[in-house]
Amino acid sequence: MIPGRSIFAATLLLFTAQADARERIRIVGSSAVLGFAQPVAEQFARHWNNPAPALEVTGTGAGFELFCAGVGFEHPDIVAAARPMSDTERAACAQRGVDAITEIEFGRDAMVLVHAGSKPGISFTRAQLFGALAAEIAAQGKLTRNTAERWSDVDPALPATEILVMAPEPNTSAAIAFQELVLGEGCRAHPLIDGLDDVERERVCRSLRRDDHVINAAKREDEVVAWLENNPNSYAVVNYTTYKDFADRTAANPIDAIEPSEETIGNNRYPLVTGAYVYVKNRHAAQIPGLQEFLFELTSERALAPDGYLIEQGLVSLDDRGRNRARDKALKLGL
Repeated sequence: MIPGRSIFAATLLLFTAQADARERIRIVGSSAVLGFAQPVAEQFARHWNNPAPALEVTGTGAGFELFCAGVGFEHPDIVAAARPMSDTERAACAQRGVDAITEIEFGRDAMVLVHAGSKPGISFTRAQLFGALAAEIAAQGKLTRNTAERWSDVDPALPATEILVMAPEPNTSAAIAFQELVLGEGCRAHPLIDGLDDVERERVCRSLRRDDHVINAAKREDEVVAWLENNPNSYAVVNYTTYKDFADRTAANPIDAIEPSEETIGNNRYPLVTGAYVYVKNRHAAQIPGLQEFLFELTSERALAPDGYLIEQGLVSLDDRGRNRARDKALKLGL
């Protein structure tokens, strides 16, 4: 028997043996992306006469681990992710028979550096942010622990105010995105880094200082905003949705001279754009009641159009081509 057919046959037997095991769609993953899945679940239950999916906040990385553990009713059907699946995660999926996966990007989000109040923000470059926030920096021809106390220590053009930043909690999808988009890109401007081997460069360019100047994010969005208000000249890294939700109490700082907006995020000009993805097990599409209908709702124009209900929730809309691509993937899943 052809190997692919043997896996498919085993999958059918597994689903048949557990035919009554589960009626609800199970979705795991990023809290930020599941925040957009929640209103879709409500609309799905209302319009498609199905029970609302079970949503489990695990974070993107742990969500991929659960998703890739196997095929069958005991495993999640969908993982909601704030970043694309890595090659390592895809290989782990394949080793456990999860080799037929559909990726659907349904919108965009972004990281925003905010401060309290309404005053216009300072425009930071990613090189400046790396110099202020990295655990190690280049000084006098060698790597040394970052001891910068004030922004002006990093660049005389910046204010002589204390460096105080609330950064994403470690080991979250936001932290990974911050490492890649801020630290990793900012690191490129430091010549000494070029002399390091690949392993050491990866370590240095992704290591965030953890001291009195850089602290972990609070659990709740309102706590982040309250902390900003209680700490003058402080900054926090939040997602675009949070920034919009608290636009009356916070203001954004441009990054590399680009302001975050629906336009600059939608066309990828803003440097700190992240995605909103779902990954779906193709073999579950025909076996889990309502799974494909849920994806129809997720990719519908009433959800994703510029005036759709997810855009009202803070998701940044894809262009017409991107929305059509997402919808086509949902339509083809069951074929």
